[in-house]
This record gives sequence, structure tokens and C-alpha cells, in this order.
Amino acid sequence: MRWIDQERIELPEGWLDKAAAAAKEMDEKGLKPDDFSDVWRCLKDRFALLSDKRCWICEAPSARSDNAIDHFRPKNRVSEATKEPSGYRWLAFDYKNFRYICTFCNSRRCDVVGGTAGGKADHFPLRDEGKRAYQAVDDLDHEEPMLLDPCDHSDWKLLGCSLESGHPVPATNDPQEQERVAVSIDLYHLQQDALKKMRLTQVRDLDQKIAFAKDRYDELDGSPKRQKKFKDALTVIQRIISPGADFSGEMYNHVKKCRDKEYPWLQSLVNS
Repeated sequence: MRWIDQERIELPEGWLDKAAAAAKEMDEKGLKPDDFSDVWRCLKDRFALLSDKRCWICEAPSARSDNAIDHFRPKNRVSEATKEPSGYRWLAFDYKNFRYICTFCNSRRCDVVGGTAGGKADHFPLRDEGKRAYQAVDDLDHEEPMLLDPCDHSDWKLLGCSLESGHPVPATNDPQEQERVAVSIDLYHLQQDALKKMRLTQVRDLDQKIAFAKDRYDELDGSPKRQKKFKDALTVIQRIISPGADFSGEMYNHVKKCRDKEYPWLQSLVNS
């Protein structure tokens, strides 16, 4: 997962008016949000540009799935809600509630090989269910979502991965945030076997690149040739942890985990 700045999304001319008209017609005629699904589906390619076509949640290669626009706060119903009607209908056409997400993270699936199941579907758990918004006049700021959100500038730094298995793990020592990570791993199905294997290959390759860079650093003797070899090794690591690379968020957090006072350049790689 990596932070996605939604303010960078360029909407088609006239889209806001189209969305407002759809919301009005939906309410006046008692229709369902899905009756106007073309309103958000037409944004798919524009949202994909913000992550080099990778899912905003798992950052797996785009070929893994046919990604789509999901509503972070479900538009129709919410599994965890204790009142009816649930679902954030008034956010159905709010582009800030849209997320670009793959089928595996979004739809309920069972992984026969790994023995796991997951997929966000209509789930949206809160830390305090009593603070859930049920209508437009309710204040969303009182909600504390348990799901990690790629559009929250701090959430992506909470998710790492194991060098032993590729399994997603918390990259924080805060118990409450660790709970959110656990919920998100389950509901986004981030522990799926195929995904773990891809992530494991990437993190182990990164670990080797870090070891290689340390060797080049130890060899520095003031000569331009040795300096260039070291800089080249750093460039390789920087590409792996930069937005747009496979699993860049987890790889970034792995570099943070590897920080060492004897190799201060590791800290400089993750200062941003």
C-alpha cells in the first residue's frame, strides 16, 4: 500500500454536474446507486494513472486482476452496521470515496491453496460502532475506520511484510494500529497464497540489494569508481521502494526496518 493523493485526480469536464444529477435522480426516484454505475466506472482509467495501474491496496502487478472502482465506505449496505438502512448512499457519487482496487482485495474469494478467504465486499468495520453515520447530516469525522485507507497519508506506513514468508505484518508497535492492520489483512485478503509468494520474492530480492549496497559502501575509498558503484546500488533500491513499483509500500517499510547506524544512507532512503 502507498499513499494516494486524490487531489491529483483530473476529472472529465462536466463530471461533477453528471454526478450531482445522478444523486438527485437516485433520491427523487428511489433508485439504487448501481443504476448509475457508469458515473464512477468512467473514472477507472484516470484513477489507474495514480498508481501505474496497480491496486491501491495490495500494489500487486496490474496483470494480477482486472481492477475496478470501489467505494471505500460501501454505497449499498454495511455488514457491520447495527441499524437500517445502512450504506453510505450520499457518498455514492463522491469521487473522494472511490478507490482503485483489484478483484482479490475487493470481492469475497476463497484461496483453496492457502486455505484463506477474504475480500472487502460490503465490510466497513469501525472501532466504535455507535459512532457510525447513517445519513448525510451525520458527521463522518466521528468514525474511526478499522480498514487501512491508501488515501490516508499515514496508513500505508503501518503495513510491512515478513522476510520469512512474505506474509503481511504490522510495521508499527502501536496495539490499536496493529489491530487495524490485522483487520485489513483479513478483509483485503492480503494473506492470499499467490500474493504472499510474489511479495516474498520481492522482499528477498530487496534484502539482497541492501546487502550488496552495504558491501559497496564498505569498499568506498574516495575513488570515483567506487563511489559510482555505491550510488548505482542505491539507485536500484530507490526504484524498488518508489511509488509505482510492485509492493513499494511494504518494500519501503522493510528498508525502514533495516536501518543501521553503521549505514546512515539507509535512513536517507526513507526520510520522505
